Amino acid sequence: MILVTAATGNVGRELVPQLLRAGLHVRAGSRHPDPARWPDAGAVPLDLTDQDSVRAAAQGVTAAYLIVPETLEAADVQANLGTLRDAGVARVVLQSGFGVQGGGNLLGDAEAAVRASGLEWTILQPNWFMQNYNQMFRRGIRDRHEFAEPAGTHRTSFIDTRDIAAAAVTILTGDGHAGRVYPLTGPAALDRHEVAAALSRALGHEVTYRPVDDDGFMDFLVSTGESDEEEARAIASIYPPIRADVTAPVTDDLPRLIGRAGYTIDDFARHYRADWQA
Repeated sequence: MILVTAATGNVGRELVPQLLRAGLHVRAGSRHPDPARWPDAGAVPLDLTDQDSVRAAAQGVTAAYLIVPETLEAADVQANLGTLRDAGVARVVLQSGFGVQGGGNLLGDAEAAVRASGLEWTILQPNWFMQNYNQMFRRGIRDRHEFAEPAGTHRTSFIDTRDIAAAAVTILTGDGHAGRVYPLTGPAALDRHEVAAALSRALGHEVTYRPVDDDGFMDFLVSTGESDEEEARAIASIYPPIRADVTAPVTDDLPRLIGRAGYTIDDFARHYRADWQA
């Protein structure tokens, strides 16, 4: 039995069905579970700030895919790992972030906690999701034919969340991954103008990228109705690594794990075209 946390999030929603197709038993944990979404998976309530909730979700589980929300505290992560271990969970795969170095930030602290947990662990460090553009920027692209980010012309090797899920399936179903850290990227490093060009090709009309500062980014997300000011400010705070070119490198870990090249930004834009036309 594999527990997937944040099962309705960007990666969780892809991982649960891929694990089911691989013939595994899955427990889909989320704050607002929907049993009808995956009738073959056990949907359970899971709040990572509530250890009673974590303990109940972990019963009978042998491995967990742990996605750490931005709102979680490092102490919560440590408590979660202790609860999982005490419940009999043997393995944990932590979804961290690309370019995370040391402590001083939530994901770095989470990585340190996983290493010290006494559990068999693997860490995935995926880069920025392509799916941000049909989630966080969907309305701006649909209604205004533009998106705005505080990223200048810096490059990011975006990754499709379907590929992150495929890598997780490989790790959860295979051997030889204990104690390993996998930095996961897509096949190319792109600036946001190139992302806009791919969206333009898929949609048949021009989509524009507008470089802005943090305030402009917050204004954009709030004005399109994609987030409130507090959430927009939190998202703006994670852009400095992009401006420092930390997110530009391309690694070969993904194709080695899944046996194929990852989806390109053009693949992504074509596959999700309907999301910007609704």
